[in-house]
Amino acid sequence: MKRQAALGIFVIATQVLLLSCAPPTPQSTSGKIVTSTITSQALANNLLGDPASRLYDVYLPPSYDTSTKRFPVVYLLHGYAETHSSYVPPVRSAADSLIAQGEADEMIVVFVDGSNRLGGAWYLGSPTVGDYETYITKELVSEVDSKYRTLPSRDSRGITGCSMGGDGAAHLALTYPDVFSVAVPISGTYDWEADPSWEVAKTYWTVQPQSWEDWPKMDGWSQAYLAFAAAAAANPDNPPFYLDMPFEIKNGKAQIVPDVFERVNALDPAHDLLDYLNQPVQLQGLMLYHGDADSTVPVETARGFDKSLTQSGVPHEYVEVKGGEHCTLDWAPVLKFMSQHLVH
Repeated sequence: MKRQAALGIFVIATQVLLLSCAPPTPQSTSGKIVTSTITSQALANNLLGDPASRLYDVYLPPSYDTSTKRFPVVYLLHGYAETHSSYVPPVRSAADSLIAQGEADEMIVVFVDGSNRLGGAWYLGSPTVGDYETYITKELVSEVDSKYRTLPSRDSRGITGCSMGGDGAAHLALTYPDVFSVAVPISGTYDWEADPSWEVAKTYWTVQPQSWEDWPKMDGWSQAYLAFAAAAAANPDNPPFYLDMPFEIKNGKAQIVPDVFERVNALDPAHDLLDYLNQPVQLQGLMLYHGDADSTVPVETARGFDKSLTQSGVPHEYVEVKGGEHCTLDWAPVLKFMSQHLVH
């Protein structure tokens, strides 16, 4: 019996020793994507009839499932006529690579749905499109902070996006610096009054749309400016689009409607900057990111906003990519900047 007991103790001791010497379970070098749904009260009852329930994707960094750490969060806004998942592949790839190489700390990335029946609302708010500002800055932020292991503080929360999302990121960061402390707008326009696409869209506005049957017949520029008007020049008494038209046809040619022109331009990031200068909370980091070969939004728009920020004394960085086209830029500099300026 003593011999059997001793043998049993030896076996158990050997098993414990083997377990203690076993190599640790290798940690994943890839983050994962989780898709969730949020039902927004701020988007409910919009006049366009767009759904209040929206999908959003979340990038969780490699160590999320094997640790108890909390992480900073970056909110990413897509461009016009895109979806919440449009930038998931390149951003996920860039994040995994940077983290694996030790060039950026781990962070959570939230891919926001800013789409609607007209292709997008520039992350603004009106009775026609719904309140995208509240939906993102309050509802979505609150849900993500309660559902995932975030660092629920503005010091650990950033925002970025491209094109419409670039203007949206600039707008929300300058308007809500108490929510987002770091921003990287990409391929944005910023000063909408100086945007040459007003004139471009005017040349394509050949028929005054009367019904939704006219919508698919319109070119992309005309559709985009109809979407602008829905967000900035809403008119609940003017169905079926519930907006004041940005253009009108006179003597067979389209003309810009001055009142709508002013109402749209008053909501651009250039005007947001003026309000931002008069409030006490400042951003911890701001970087403009643009390609000098951008054929959709000329690089001069970014250079102009860079100059305005400098003249206003707003600390920022301006990164211009030689040969860079619209929204095809490398995401690595964006994620590195976020990693450097967000509190981990």
